Amino acid sequence: MKSPLTPLFFIAMSGILFGQNKRLSPSTAFDLKEWKITLPGPVEIKDLQGYSSKYFDLNDKGEMCFHLDASEKGATANTEFVRSELRHQPNWKANESHSISAMVHTESHLSPDKVTVVQIHGMTEDKKNAPPLLRVALNNGNLVAIIKTDSTGKQNDTTLLVKDLGSKPVKIDVVVEGGQLKILADGQMKVTRSLAFWPFQNYFKAGCYPQAKKGTVDVMFSSLSAK
Repeated sequence: MKSPLTPLFFIAMSGILFGQNKRLSPSTAFDLKEWKITLPGPVEIKDLQGYSSKYFDLNDKGEMCFHLDASEKGATANTEFVRSELRHQPNWKANESHSISAMVHTESHLSPDKVTVVQIHGMTEDKKNAPPLLRVALNNGNLVAIIKTDSTGKQNDTTLLVKDLGSKPVKIDVVVEGGQLKILADGQMKVTRSLAFWPFQNYFKAGCYPQAKKGTVDVMFSSLSAK
């Protein structure tokens, strides 16, 4: 009896048939219909079906990979740092129910060693930029949650999620429900707090957003979903 062929088998065969230098699109293994990506330039790619580049591809393990040299030019208008980062296109408010879940690991050679991998970003009612409510980031080997604590978005609180994570994979779950923010790391509840103070619309982001201008970094997702 023949064993069923897995998607990863076809991904591996594609590498053999079309050459090892062929960059595979993450859309072959991930549902990216509701996502777009921002790359150095800055450049925005809205249709990710079949898309890959030196900043964004699928590796031979079936992981969605984001790559950056932090010294590259081409940051977006509201930051000094470049990014290779997905933006989930639905917008929502803090009193609604939404979540993002990811299994992610990094290989960082940044100086300083800081890279954001998941965000809840803010947006004003007239579609202008607002502060990020949440950044889940690797900070010198530790996984931390940087959370806004006031309605102006000027005050932060930093919570340690995983100490000495380094390049090990971690499961991140961020849940907004009933005006509450919950963050789990590898299934353990790390943050629970009210969002009653937060006035902005929001959207999820995921990928590679270094807070550094020197060094290289790779961020790999073996799973990613948002709703």
